[in-house]
Amino acid sequence: MKRILICPVCKSKEIELDTGGYTGKYYCKNCGYIGSFIIELTEGEYEDLLKAGELERYIEEKVKEIPEEEKRPEKYPHENP
Repeated sequence: MKRILICPVCKSKEIELDTGGYTGKYYCKNCGYIGSFIIELTEGEYEDLLKAGELERYIEEKVKEIPEEEKRPEKYPHENP
């Protein structure tokens, strides 16, 4: 079954491995998030949560479970280099 990756910041499914997977981090094409924390669901889990209107709540609960130092992305698009 296909796995769906979801950005913890903007909830987009437009996620890919950053730097070809060498760093173990992910990149969100929608908001520019770069970090190792990502939400991963099966297609079935995603569809069930979406239909029940529970996707947002589920993602927020998962984000709360992660220690603060792991939640902070390395980069947001609005930050200056």
